[in-house]
Amino acid sequence: MLNFRQLLTFVTVAELGSFTKAAKKLYMTQPAISWQIKSLENELGLTLLERGDRQVTLTEAGRLFYTDAKRLTNLYEKLMYTIEEYKGLGKGTLKIGASTIPGEYLLPHYIGRFKELFPEISITLSIGDTRDVVEKLLMDSIHLGVTGARPAEEKLIFRPLLEDELILIAGVQHPWAQAGEISLADLGQAKFVFREEGSGTRMVIEEELAARGIPVERLPVEMELGSTRAVITAVAANLGVSFVSRLAVADALSLGQVREIKVQGLDLRRHIYLALHAQRTLSPLANAFLEFLEEAVTRGPGGGNHLPEEQRQLLP
Repeated sequence: MLNFRQLLTFVTVAELGSFTKAAKKLYMTQPAISWQIKSLENELGLTLLERGDRQVTLTEAGRLFYTDAKRLTNLYEKLMYTIEEYKGLGKGTLKIGASTIPGEYLLPHYIGRFKELFPEISITLSIGDTRDVVEKLLMDSIHLGVTGARPAEEKLIFRPLLEDELILIAGVQHPWAQAGEISLADLGQAKFVFREEGSGTRMVIEEELAARGIPVERLPVEMELGSTRAVITAVAANLGVSFVSRLAVADALSLGQVREIKVQGLDLRRHIYLALHAQRTLSPLANAFLEFLEEAVTRGPGGGNHLPEEQRQLLP
């Protein structure tokens, strides 16, 4: 079977017209060059080179073979250059999946900063609920995920990235807005606007309230919406109250569009997670972004200096 070393040796000898010159260029001995050419000719069953006293020339078969052999060696060199660029993060594609909170309020800023470091790479970010991210990881549609909950899935690894908090909000005209604090029992007295089932926010709320004897299905739910922005807008319009991420509602709170309501005995702190497939090897690019993201978040407010001020203050 032909190999690259045979092709490269043949092309070099053909271009230099000398076994000796080819040996110097390829850092090989002249006998090694002769052996490579002889094994190639034996493999093909053709004589490719005419050995003269002073110069080596191509036979007719050699001229035909040289054209494609040169194309293959060029392609190999280009391939190796591309791989080295890829290993050095000069090229590559990274596909990230994120649930709504990290996808809309956190990742775009960090992706932008990472792209400044490696402008030639390509990054795509798909946003769905936590269940969508899990499914895409299992189907190898994305390289890594960032989620607001940690579903039970043995094929995935979830690593805490940062801490978030779910808080209860109400419109400024809602009766609870004046009180500022309610009891757990009061939750059954208001209409709720919830995220759809499958979202990380919904999973955390259901788990925490159920642990306190308040199943979500017993609460008066006015509507279910597919995005946190829509939920906040609905609450601001006095269509109901809701539990949302503090990271997501920071702007609306600072602008006075909604009010935070304390719930006695309820602490809904949760983690935002990095989600990885346990049986897949990350590419150098994915590894680099993972390390970049974890380091940037760990550095705290300085690491998030591209985030809006209200969100930057919420980072650990």
